[in-house]
Amino acid sequence: MFGKRCGKTTAGAWISREAAQTSLFSTLAVGILSALCYLAVRAFCGNPYRIMLELGISDLIPPVWLFSLLSALALFTAGCAAGFVLGFRSLGCAAEKYKGCMIYVLMAATELFWYPSLFAGGLVLLALLEAVIAAALAVLTTVCFFRVSRLAGIIFILHDIWLVSLVVLAFRIFLRN
Repeated sequence: MFGKRCGKTTAGAWISREAAQTSLFSTLAVGILSALCYLAVRAFCGNPYRIMLELGISDLIPPVWLFSLLSALALFTAGCAAGFVLGFRSLGCAAEKYKGCMIYVLMAATELFWYPSLFAGGLVLLALLEAVIAAALAVLTTVCFFRVSRLAGIIFILHDIWLVSLVVLAFRIFLRN
């Protein structure tokens, strides 16, 4: 039924089985809400070019439109993973499911505060600390998500990679100033 070959489940069958355990609505709703929260923070902070010029970091950061797009996509994928876990219907994983989603909310809030700390306030040390805290919370979230669903954990790893790049960027900005 799920495409077993030689006693092993194919990747497509495994993804189908995982996806059948969750709600598509919760997956997309949390993903879209996360991306919209980033876009609201970005709009609230306004133009980052003044701070970038004051700090002398224009050459470290990709074009603002690309940075904003990648940030929104990263939060969208992280939100989709959180929604996937939140809507997961498997018995016996409720504690990990809610613990992972609570840590996700803390991580997303910390990540959302990173942008105004750096690009609205020019607070380089605070932005570095927020990036490190967000990355640590993301690792905890990934562990919790893997305990509920391997697919959600794998999706969340994409966001973890983005956060590592934010930590590196914040550290490079910190060293420059």
